[in-house]
Amino acid sequence: MEGLLAWAADVVGAHGNNHELSEDRIPIVFAEDQQKYVQELDSKASSLSRLIQDLRIRLPSPDISRRLPHILAHSLASNAALALQLNAHSVTKEQVKMHSRV
Repeated sequence: MEGLLAWAADVVGAHGNNHELSEDRIPIVFAEDQQKYVQELDSKASSLSRLIQDLRIRLPSPDISRRLPHILAHSLASNAALALQLNAHSVTKEQVKMHSRV
């Protein structure tokens, strides 16, 4: 997913990376509604670029993402151990109650 986000950021950022010289460019004249549409697209592109940057910040580092399966397994094992301890404690309490009634 990180590669996909990097690719998307490169595509969005590529609109300003034209290597042609400014003298070689042909000026483009837009109608007013076309100019408005281009401005909307530029606004959406910058918003998308900010969103991609925010997502990149939220992605865990490769080191953490490699450890996630281990962390999950450890968490599940800890939860199972706690459940066993709770069940054993409950059974012990019930046995104490039963023996005290006798």
